[in-house]
Amino acid sequence: MSSPLLQFATCAVERKASAVLFGANTQGAGFSESARGKAAEAGERRHLFSGDFVREADNESPSLTEQLADGASLYDAGNLPLSGLSAEEQVARVRARFLELFQRGQRAVCLGGDHLIKYAAFSAVSAAFEDCGIVYLDAHPDCAQEERLYFGSILHHAWLLPHVSPERTSLLGLRQVNATERKGLWRWKPGIIHALEFCELGLPEVISKLKSQLGKVRRVFFSVDLDGLAPHEVPAVEAPYPGGPTLREVLVLLRALAERYELVGMDVSEFIPELDSVKLTALTTARLTKEFALLPSPRDRR
Repeated sequence: MSSPLLQFATCAVERKASAVLFGANTQGAGFSESARGKAAEAGERRHLFSGDFVREADNESPSLTEQLADGASLYDAGNLPLSGLSAEEQVARVRARFLELFQRGQRAVCLGGDHLIKYAAFSAVSAAFEDCGIVYLDAHPDCAQEERLYFGSILHHAWLLPHVSPERTSLLGLRQVNATERKGLWRWKPGIIHALEFCELGLPEVISKLKSQLGKVRRVFFSVDLDGLAPHEVPAVEAPYPGGPTLREVLVLLRALAERYELVGMDVSEFIPELDSVKLTALTTARLTKEFALLPSPRDRR
């Protein structure tokens, strides 16, 4: 049975699209200590792929973006074939797909999958751009200084890449850090916007602080671990933690970023469809995907 495509994405030719959506069911970054996302047996793969689940949920209740835009500029390329590949092979294939789209000047939107898609995306960013910042929406910093590449060390490895730096990275919505990750933060010193700052500073000041942390970059890649959002909007995630920003706050922030930077792409990870009985997490992800894909670039406003 073939995978569904997002009906909202009505561009019929990939090369004519301004944004390209693809799924990448990476599995190899390991699971958190939460039993929520663990397979019944070690090494067993989950039966449902979140990218397909998101598409199906949105297709059941189709809608335009909040600004009434349709998906004429968005192409859904389906899913990358990753079954049976090693973690290294998965990363290489996802990296190549991101890099292909970056080099063609198209906005890449990837639905995962686990944190391997993040390292693949950052590796492609490093190869394609010398002036790209990273906004990393996550409850956790994922910067443990470990040699193995897994969910807790993704940013540590990304910051070792030639053109991905902590000085141009902002950890957005941070609120759960363990002692090992704290050492990584002390070493790398990335920009941080804590979850409480959305309340303490207010959204306009958060946006200003975020732009200051990104520095003088032309481009931004947006990386999303869904547990970065408020858990009442995305309950079906690997490691939920209370107190994150809402989807509407993130969408306002993205619109502000799009006025200044070229948003080159986004990845979304850590969604567990088996836990999404009312499809709230799927619909939140679908809305974020559509709104992000159709954001204008600064050059569109000239």
